[in-house]
Amino acid sequence: MEVRWSGPMVVTRELEAIAKTHGCGVRLEENGAEATITVTLSEGDLQLLRDRVDALLVAFGEVEEHHNG
Repeated sequence: MEVRWSGPMVVTRELEAIAKTHGCGVRLEENGAEATITVTLSEGDLQLLRDRVDALLVAFGEVEEHHNG
């Protein structure tokens, strides 16, 4: 599973840290104050993959809520 997001560098750095704590592969492309993060998750079991993706997106949502109010 691959998730890609683009936006302010400060948010991207937070997402990067979260992705790493979730055991994901992370690729970061910087472009000044903006960046694109690509997060990769692999799992041999579909249910485990869904659970990991759900947990990651919940954590990402908390970052978004923090920055967007």
